[in-house]
Amino acid sequence: MFKDLLSPISPEVSSHRAFDDARSIQAFDRHFTFTAFHQSAHYSAERLREAGLREAEVVEAPADGASVFGDWRMPLAWEVDEAHFDLIGRDGVAQRIADRAEVPQCLAMWSGPTPPEGVEAEIVFVENAAEPGQDLRGKIAFISSHPHLAKKALADKGVVGILSDFLHASAKGLDATAWINSFSDDRGGWALLAGDTQGWAFNIPPSLGERLRQRLAAGEKLRGRAVVRSRIYEGTVPAITGVIPGSGKEEVVLIGHQFEAGAIDNAGGVAIMMEAVRVLQQLISQGKLPQPARSIRALFVSECYSNLYFWQRTRRHRRTVAGLCLDSPVGSLDYAIRPMELHANPHAQMSYTDALLGHLTAQVMAADPLQAWGETGFAMTDNLIADTSIGIPCPWVGGHSRTWHTSADTPDLLPVPVMGLVAQITAAYAYLIAAADRQRALDLAYLAAARGQQALAAAAVGELERIVAGSADLDDSMSQMLYLAERQVEAVASVLRLTPASERARLRPQLRPLARELRRAGREQAAALARRAGRPGYTPTPPALEGELSDIRPRRLVLGPLGLDRLTPEQRGGRPSPRWSGVLFSVLNWCNGKRSLAEACHLAARELRQDRTLSPSELARQIDPNCSSMGDYFEFLRQHGYVAW
Repeated sequence: MFKDLLSPISPEVSSHRAFDDARSIQAFDRHFTFTAFHQSAHYSAERLREAGLREAEVVEAPADGASVFGDWRMPLAWEVDEAHFDLIGRDGVAQRIADRAEVPQCLAMWSGPTPPEGVEAEIVFVENAAEPGQDLRGKIAFISSHPHLAKKALADKGVVGILSDFLHASAKGLDATAWINSFSDDRGGWALLAGDTQGWAFNIPPSLGERLRQRLAAGEKLRGRAVVRSRIYEGTVPAITGVIPGSGKEEVVLIGHQFEAGAIDNAGGVAIMMEAVRVLQQLISQGKLPQPARSIRALFVSECYSNLYFWQRTRRHRRTVAGLCLDSPVGSLDYAIRPMELHANPHAQMSYTDALLGHLTAQVMAADPLQAWGETGFAMTDNLIADTSIGIPCPWVGGHSRTWHTSADTPDLLPVPVMGLVAQITAAYAYLIAAADRQRALDLAYLAAARGQQALAAAAVGELERIVAGSADLDDSMSQMLYLAERQVEAVASVLRLTPASERARLRPQLRPLARELRRAGREQAAALARRAGRPGYTPTPPALEGELSDIRPRRLVLGPLGLDRLTPEQRGGRPSPRWSGVLFSVLNWCNGKRSLAEACHLAARELRQDRTLSPSELARQIDPNCSSMGDYFEFLRQHGYVAW
């Protein structure tokens, strides 16, 4: 299916050109200053212009530490000209153990400056850096935890700076330097914001850190000398966009973040999207592919930050019918924790796009049967545009490498042939949706229905295993199958967005049999579970959605996922940032002003269900461990203008 489209695309894709672009982008971004980001942005914009895309430009969002888009406060801008750290032993001999000129990752992003002559102080190992007990005034704290999580507590103890050998747990075994790109005072925050404590942190590999710890444990007095010539200021953070024009006003978007230090994460993803749109523009301009009805937009952002800025300022999400996110899509299998995965849409945004992406990937990746890939559920990166307040169905192609956010994430780990294959998938996905008419929409509905049947069968196996093991409640398992069937029905119905309102009446009758078959499959799977549990003919009891939450019908007022960046620490009252909370993301996605909060919590619990379905109070405690109830949490959101009812 769709081989007629893949056949003209495949021969035009150059995996080597994609690799060259990735290497060029990473050569800028590896320095991760805002000047480097702007250089990188202008490179990408020029490559889009050379490919023939219209409106190729660099959009500049404020990087002032104060402006808020969605609920994300924009970062401050940062530059560094020089940074190095010398270790001074008892003999007075200085050994340079960190030099940004050689390893840019050795200095945490947003590190503040030292005095021009530098600073020299005793090095003290701090075991519990987040809650240091000892007096550290005038000392350099040597820690093994993430500098971001310790920065504020150590600054309050009077340290002059931080030396860390932190490395993410997944990177253990690599002798690499961690890239620290979060430095806010808020432990749940990210970027440095206006009013945050300024300080510096140097990072060294674990092997060097272990030797340093041994010397300190043996009683040796060590000193450090740090020089950081940096500047924190109000500037701008870029995003790059360009368009293959369609004949109508609607758009499809290819989105991913630029401006990170790694090649896998994510210069490779940006380069693959650049190659995909280059090939499509070429084929369309040569008449080998007709101009699509919808424009295809490439959008390369600063992860989450300028992403939200773009959609809030342009309001283009109102006419964008689908997206595809590439974040760390390919990397060396030798370092893969999870190889390439297709992350589905959230359940509140069920879409044919998941089935289309899976189908194209299976077809294209057959050319490299040794390349592992799989499908999984929703997790958030720049696919946050699938949040229902934005409303763009957007699967994400991405993996997870041991080299993530380390100095080891270099271009030589990009599998060049696989980059070409993913560019084929990306181009075909974008063009199919951009060119879809009513007949193609029907094809996509059948594809979504077939995938839905497979998903229901796989879910039934999981429920059966729980029932056999005696760990499942029959009502819960049967209800889960019925819930999942409804989600697959919604995925089929999502193709209606591809047809004009005037044609939907003709398409709907063709979708009804697919919906009936999916609902019947859900009922049959549920009935089979009842038979296996020794209760043939059993009907699950509907959930009781009563109580105080049933009287609350929240309507969202803020675009995108929440981080509570709009609030002062006093207004937050000790609540942690829910920036990466899948629970709150899901609950809010189901809040449309019509459903009760009880219904939204029930649907979120079904979406997030693993061994059992959690209660609203259990969901609330996953958002905030100190939260007494979901009603209290939503009342807090209401008081601060995030929701209304």
